[in-house]
Amino acid sequence: HNTDFPAVIQPFRFPVERTDVFYPVGFLGTLLPRGESSRLYRALVDEQQKALFVGNFPLPTEDPGLSIAFGITNIGVSAKDLEAALDAEIEKVQKELIPEQEFQKLRNQVENDFITANSSVAGIAESLANYKMYYGDSNLINTEIERYMKVTREDIQRVAKQYFNKNNRVVLHYMPKSPQP
Repeated sequence: HNTDFPAVIQPFRFPVERTDVFYPVGFLGTLLPRGESSRLYRALVDEQQKALFVGNFPLPTEDPGLSIAFGITNIGVSAKDLEAALDAEIEKVQKELIPEQEFQKLRNQVENDFITANSSVAGIAESLANYKMYYGDSNLINTEIERYMKVTREDIQRVAKQYFNKNNRVVLHYMPKSPQP
């Protein structure tokens, strides 16, 4: 596959069991990337214009899990520049507690996502199957949202410091193919 613009991909490892780590990672997966109002999008696409697109999503697997931050560079921006800008946004979450208003908005998004995912028969069936297959407990569908709602701003900051650091990731630069001579 070829692309016209360099991309930066940063998978971070985290333990996937239903621990006090898993739920704050889910919050970070909503805080950083979600749409045009997200932190990453506002900072790197709108304000700094270093990226055409940015995102971050948790990918829980059996063990360990990954949370993948990524971005596609804007015209004239190097992958190295975009990598540094991504790092700077993650460092903000490590250094400063999320403002209370942003945290409440985030809680509402997480709750809404959970309700939406489980509002159809197909969604409920998929959730039940996933909980049973990956975690051996289909009853998690009844307790999962409570676990998310117990997450604090301090939990999010702690997990960002512990798992979203440079020693806990690889960095991939996906470069365009050179034109053939």
